[in-house]
Amino acid sequence: MKESTPIYQRVKDKILKNIQSGDLGEGDQIPSEGALILQFQVSRTTVRKAIGDLVATGKIVRRQGKGSFVAGRAVSYTSSFLYGFVEELDRRGYPSIRVQIQTFQVVPCPTVPAQRLEISAGSPVLFMTRMATMQEGLPIFVEQSFFYGPPNIRMADLEAELADEKHEYALLEKMGIQIGMGVQFVRAEIATSQDVQELRVLLNQPILVIHRVTRDRSGVPRLYGQVRYPADRYQYEVRLVRNSSE
Repeated sequence: MKESTPIYQRVKDKILKNIQSGDLGEGDQIPSEGALILQFQVSRTTVRKAIGDLVATGKIVRRQGKGSFVAGRAVSYTSSFLYGFVEELDRRGYPSIRVQIQTFQVVPCPTVPAQRLEISAGSPVLFMTRMATMQEGLPIFVEQSFFYGPPNIRMADLEAELADEKHEYALLEKMGIQIGMGVQFVRAEIATSQDVQELRVLLNQPILVIHRVTRDRSGVPRLYGQVRYPADRYQYEVRLVRNSSE
């Protein structure tokens, strides 16, 4: 390597080489700042610059209070047919991802979800929060969902059924609610203090947020969900086809 190469780049390239060779595998902790300082005889600023670049490119992830680790492969989502968030992960072959329900109860619908569901604020809805984690326990997303059932379905019944069914669309269809279509939008945000706690990210780290409204075949909104992903653990793929008639 040429001597003109920045010192931090040499540190970065060495760590990257260890990852690519398999000496550092997925989920392995990289040497501490102190160890890297001694190994390369460089300053702490240089080491932090090298690690910062690797974090920015998604090669490693920082875990607050624990250190830096080799990142797992990013979960990929392809926009095509309508699947639930967990259903999509299962379909794309991520069996090691674990989903845990954290909150599950009938509540008066808050204002913003009520607007999305086109119902009056305060109407009874089933509120659920879930977290999905990778095999090594690293969170991949946190989800908030609001379900609004038709008049012939008691929300308490929906609550009891969903406890045994991790795929929300499968449950709704099992109960006679035929899913028609969904509309979602994706936006980038910066991590909040709550994200830091739930997703194990750094404050102000990029977060990918997906909002989705799902309607039944009559066009009635039945489900509003918001999912938050660490940007370095998730990628969103959209397939585009050129319209040859134009």
